[in-house]
Amino acid sequence: MPCAVVDLDALERNAKLMLARVVAPATLRLATKSLRVPALMRHLASTDGRIRGLMTFSARETAFLAERGFDDFVLAYPVAQMDEARLLVELGRRGFTVRIVVDSAAHLDLLAAARGRGALGGLSICLDVDVAWRLLDGKVHLGVRRSPVRSADEALVLAERARRLELPVTAVMAYEAQVAGLRDDNPTSRHLDPLRRLVRARGKSIATQRRRAVVDALRSAGVRVEVVNGGGTGSLDSTSGDGTVTEVTAGSGFYAPHLFDGYRGLALAPAAFFLIPIVRFPDPGWVTAAGGGLVASGAMGADRLPIVHLPRGLEPTEAEGFGEVQTPLKVRKEAPRLELGDPVVCRHAKAGELMERFDTVIFVRGDEVVGHDKTYRGEGAAFG
Repeated sequence: MPCAVVDLDALERNAKLMLARVVAPATLRLATKSLRVPALMRHLASTDGRIRGLMTFSARETAFLAERGFDDFVLAYPVAQMDEARLLVELGRRGFTVRIVVDSAAHLDLLAAARGRGALGGLSICLDVDVAWRLLDGKVHLGVRRSPVRSADEALVLAERARRLELPVTAVMAYEAQVAGLRDDNPTSRHLDPLRRLVRARGKSIATQRRRAVVDALRSAGVRVEVVNGGGTGSLDSTSGDGTVTEVTAGSGFYAPHLFDGYRGLALAPAAFFLIPIVRFPDPGWVTAAGGGLVASGAMGADRLPIVHLPRGLEPTEAEGFGEVQTPLKVRKEAPRLELGDPVVCRHAKAGELMERFDTVIFVRGDEVVGHDKTYRGEGAAFG
């Protein structure tokens, strides 16, 4: 300790629960940013034939995984540098299937320049469509701020530019973050829960309508859209069942970090943990553990901090929280007797970010350690 641990039984149970929510014939693509352990990606893909392909988050990560035998990539974030674009072109020429997200003419021009006069092989374009709920002429934006493409006409303009540049468009991605990434219940701000549920409900219909309009328009214009991607752990059923989507993406739900505890009807089991040892007893009713300050990205708030999973009866203090090198914890009456070196089992707020702090992840089943493997970091890789 400190160390990262994944419970394989819980991981596999979560996979079954999520797959049960995916409406056939849609398939499930793994979000690599939420996993960041190649061995676990292979393991999950081997458990069910409906788990197909990877959604990656950078050009270099895509190449890293290609070198390790993976294929069928959707690179969900656009590239802006020539060396990255050339790296992806080379992957396509080597026969890998890589669909690259774009949302502007500049993205297409960069890829065309990187290709030069050569062939593209397995490389093609995925148009990123914004399906956020926008009110008051865009002054209120409920969803993530990513793509500026918000209509069928705007998608057609990009598709036509891609055609002129001889860049085939084969996919559309339309991610409804205001549905998939917004939980129903948040214990740190319960007064906003009714509003969150309203946004989730309205966001589903907006995403479905806009996605269908874009895909229908592209196909009517002769664009061969093979893949329509959407959703996330929090919207697997509604997204996969809208009739247009061919695949949904999920990653965080496999680990079930504590931000996913508040989704109604999705009883995921905690599967990823980090363990920190007790190293001090500073006062009666207090212990101090080594490390612990693994704070999640996003809008800062109490829900971005780790939580103690075991033993029961330990809680951080507001004065210090989870620290960089040590974390003081208040010991409640229900806590067991604690000794020097005892583990404190914690859960991260998010999923893959945990793995960036450890070289190795330990695998357990029940109360047995059954193996371990390297994270991206353990393989000497970091992708920013």
